[in-house]
Formats: sequence, structure tokens, C-alpha cells
Amino acid sequence: MEKLILLIIGVGVLSYLVGSINCSILISRMRMNKDVRESGSGNAGATNMLRTFGPKAGLITMLGDFLKTLIPLIITKLIFADEPYWQAMVAFSGFCCSMGHAFPIYFGFRGGKAVTVVAMVLFVVDWRCFAVGLSVFILTVALTRYVSLASILAGLSGPITMFFISKRYLANRWVVVGCLFALAIMIMILHRENIKRLLKGEEHRFSFKK
Repeated sequence: MEKLILLIIGVGVLSYLVGSINCSILISRMRMNKDVRESGSGNAGATNMLRTFGPKAGLITMLGDFLKTLIPLIITKLIFADEPYWQAMVAFSGFCCSMGHAFPIYFGFRGGKAVTVVAMVLFVVDWRCFAVGLSVFILTVALTRYVSLASILAGLSGPITMFFISKRYLANRWVVVGCLFALAIMIMILHRENIKRLLKGEEHRFSFKK
């Protein structure tokens, strides 16, 4: 039991520290000599990078966020691969990684909104839930051009689809769903200003133009 507790703590700390590596901040500082948080929406994420510095910067940021999330998730999966609760540990790792992304210790606890990170959690735990979330995101952006709304709805789809789609093989479904629900709530909280603008009809619509 003591070993398990130490492993869980280790996974949480590792996931948070790796999650705190914010690609948008690093890329904007190294390549543009600017801090993306001082431009556009002020969010340290792929969407603001795309809007502020162009599609290439946005794509590189997104790929970097995918990779930095995938590393702790895969490590966690390998550590607990023989345990029936491995999905719960991956979900826990993803939650800690998301906390690092949103509140990075290296950058004054001011980071991004963790949407890309949550997508990777779904991908590792059950690709079908990831596919649903991605479809919700793409469809919402296509119909409304509101990335914030798409992010919120995609985040909410995570715990819902995991509950119904994965219920037959998840030995610890409630833990996984609980972590994903917490992540969905966190996404909504981080998008609270966007929600206010959406309700007022003042939210910016997405455009591929820089």
C-alpha cells in the first residue's frame, strides 16, 4: 500500500510538472521574442497562437501540447498496465497534467485552458470518446465559429461518452468519469469570460486569417 501511495504521488507530481511546460509561452518567447499572454485574448494556448502569430505557430503549439501530455499519460499507463485500475490512473495523470497546463509553476501559474490536454486523456483511455469529442468540437466550430463554445461542449462530452461507451470494460468507471467531469468543470471555469461574452453576443468568431 505504501508503494502504491508513493507511485500515485509520483505520477501526480510528474504529470503536473510536465503539464506546466507551456508550449505557447516557450515558442512565442523563443521565436517571436514576445509572450503570447500579452497578445490577443491573453490565453496561453494554441488558438491564441494561431490568431496572433499565424497557422504555423498554432499548429506547432498544438502538437507540442499533445506530445507533452502524451508523455506522462503513456508513462502512467506503462506503470499500471497490469492493474485493473490503469484507466483511473491515466485519468488522474491527465487531471494533474491539465492543472499544470492551466496553472504552470514555471510561468507564474498563468497558463492555458487545457482543452488539448483533455483531448489526449480521452485518446489514451478510450479513442472512441476522443472521436466523439473531436467530432463535437469540429461540428460546433463549423456551425458557429466559436472555438470557446466548441471547447466547452467537447469537454462536457468527455465524461458523458466515457460513462456510456466505456461502461462495459472500465473496472473503475466512476473514478475515470469523475476525473473527466472535474476536467470539464475546469474548462468551463477557465472559459468563464468567454461564456459571458457568448451570452452577450460579443464573443470573437474563429477565422483562419491572422
